[in-house]
Amino acid sequence: MKQYRCGLIARDIHNSITPSVYEVYARDIGMEIDFSLFNIEPEQLKGQVDFCRAHLDGFNVTMPYKQKLLEFVDEADDSALKCGSTNTVLVREGRLIAYNTDGWGLMKALELFGVAIEGKRVVMLGAGGVALSIAYQLGLHGVKQVSVVNLFLDQAQSLCERFGQRFAPVPYTAEDLCRCCRDADLFINASVVGQVGYDDFVSLEFLKELRPGAAVYDVNYSNPDARLVPAARALGLPAWIGKPMNACQGVRAFEIWFGRTPSDHCVRELIDRLQSGTTV
Repeated sequence: MKQYRCGLIARDIHNSITPSVYEVYARDIGMEIDFSLFNIEPEQLKGQVDFCRAHLDGFNVTMPYKQKLLEFVDEADDSALKCGSTNTVLVREGRLIAYNTDGWGLMKALELFGVAIEGKRVVMLGAGGVALSIAYQLGLHGVKQVSVVNLFLDQAQSLCERFGQRFAPVPYTAEDLCRCCRDADLFINASVVGQVGYDDFVSLEFLKELRPGAAVYDVNYSNPDARLVPAARALGLPAWIGKPMNACQGVRAFEIWFGRTPSDHCVRELIDRLQSGTTV
């Protein structure tokens, strides 16, 4: 059996779930992979990319290299071009082709959770890199409206101008957040709020403004004490934290690299284990 080689270019990441996730997917498909974690300094990036070009079938990229890596690829998919960054690179006959699968991963996770997107009203907190990827996919999935809430309004305006009239910038104040959440169908935290090393939400009153049964998703999973998801669940709202999105972006990576797709049954089982804290 051929062994495929792939990896993750990162900096100071030593507990990534990606290698274990990909091993689960490979077993489901019946293939063998060798996954390497490349923790590098910025000055090592070009040399690492050259190594990946010569020796790997594909690789992932995480912060702080998602934007910089676009300088080294030969081609970029529309997802990477529109988002201005890449997290998944295909190596094909020595050429590097960049994709961005972060937002795709969230859409897949929501699909598996039974959350419909088309025609819905969405509130997204954040306007940085991951928010761009999510916004790109929300547009493709036919949302009715997206309120982009951000502390720096010019950043939210820039995102909205990139993706069209369905996207509207909103200042990050308690009053504005409550107003735009009124009767919304989905709230996404794509910001650093609640992450380790950053402030958590001062108030979660805006959750009470969401329509009954609205879904809540926090893309962060670094802080087990983050307040958003427990508060949403206490109100009876379906809510999830970031690992399912991370796992599902790997589904798209497998499609790009190998032309193979792990089964939904496999992905659901994996997500259940991740959410329960079980070792993958």
